[in-house]
Amino acid sequence: MGLAIKFMWMHRSRLRKLVVDWFRRSQGETVSEFDIFDRFTSLWISFNAWETYESDKESDRKKIEWAKMNTDLNSKFSELLSDDPTFRQDVTALQEMCPIRRNRPYKNSNEVTIANINNFNEVLEAIYVIRCNFFHGEKSPDDRRDRTLTELAFRILSKVFAAKISQLSSSGW
Repeated sequence: MGLAIKFMWMHRSRLRKLVVDWFRRSQGETVSEFDIFDRFTSLWISFNAWETYESDKESDRKKIEWAKMNTDLNSKFSELLSDDPTFRQDVTALQEMCPIRRNRPYKNSNEVTIANINNFNEVLEAIYVIRCNFFHGEKSPDDRRDRTLTELAFRILSKVFAAKISQLSSSGW
């Protein structure tokens, strides 16, 4: 039984509203005092809800692998790299902060690196590792490196995912 069937009780418009609301919260539109960890959490909730519905995958790992292959996300990432110098600087800064330690080994690796900033899969994997470390208690709001990693992950994912949010906001998804 697919995950979409499991969540059939949730009407599409309700799910669309949830995804858009969490994204707007991540942008600071609906709260007054919001730090980067709050913003990243809200963004990830929005992104993860969208992945869950669109991918019909049951594990976070499978959802992130699906997202890496999503042509819309890949296209937006490439477009931003070529058209947005600030975005390119953020991706380069994230690459320079690598390696990023994983909170648990994956494919016999204890860390993630970005060898090529043009490779969406590597960048999204780094963001996912930051998310895993943050959600599983490996990031501290008092640690400058953790704050910088979280801020870069937020800015990169936020810009890539914003096009999806525009589609969701204007469509009957």
